[in-house]
Amino acid sequence: MAGRKYRMIAIDLDGTLLGDDGKVAPRTKAAIHSALEAGLLICFATGRNYTESQTVLDAVAHFDSAVFVGGAMVIDTRNGATLHRTLMDPTLAAEVCESLEGSGHAALALQDTREAGIDYLITDGVQLNAATEQWLGVTTAKVRRVPNLGRHPHDHTVRVGIVAAPEAVGHAKQILMDRFGGRILCQSLLVPAYGVEVVEIFDPAVNKWQGLLHVAKQRGVEAKEIIAIGDDVNDIAMIKHAGLGVAMGNARPEVLAIAGKVIGTNREDGLARFLEELVAEHTVEPMVRPV
Repeated sequence: MAGRKYRMIAIDLDGTLLGDDGKVAPRTKAAIHSALEAGLLICFATGRNYTESQTVLDAVAHFDSAVFVGGAMVIDTRNGATLHRTLMDPTLAAEVCESLEGSGHAALALQDTREAGIDYLITDGVQLNAATEQWLGVTTAKVRRVPNLGRHPHDHTVRVGIVAAPEAVGHAKQILMDRFGGRILCQSLLVPAYGVEVVEIFDPAVNKWQGLLHVAKQRGVEAKEIIAIGDDVNDIAMIKHAGLGVAMGNARPEVLAIAGKVIGTNREDGLARFLEELVAEHTVEPMVRPV
């Protein structure tokens, strides 16, 4: 099969760009900059918000348009300008928070930080688990505790979620799906470093692929010219629709199942090796699946 030219590479952060220690390896940073020097467009696409991503952006030293909050926000990280956002319907956000709080969870309502002046509204009166406290400390997210998010206005809410032990996640998701069904996008992401799962609830139109399309259109890039690389369920849409969808070797089974190519894990420089190959060839051949 003849090699195909690609112009844009979408890269997830946690589990893809970052190692299990949450850091950018020197080889990975070097590979990113080699790809940039070769004329490829690098667009980070993450479930984190801008504040939570800033230490990573600083570490890799690449600032351009990037996709945040699973596709709900597109931000020019060089200038800090919001290019696109998809907020939750305020009434729906309140109803989801009410449901989570009724199940004994502290709801985390992620805000459009520039508009709200904070990163999260968090239910007051419910003890946060250690992983949540640690995450908020590491990312220096600005938070405000609110007694009842189910009765709070959500004019700037982008996403609602909880952080919980894996055994508590399935029950919470089932309650949400039973009550809201197709009115929400509900997904759970593994955070192995903290031994927890994060449940995220969005407007159903949100996904990383839609965010990437905003960046691609801005740069005159066609969908078939995009490579998308990730490892978790919030990467499925972009891996499925990109010209070449790439799964990390450490990806979840449902991601591996739809990828056109599987590379090494984030523990063995999988991303760096792939980018080095891409720069050397400036073409990558999608894996041929048996008929």
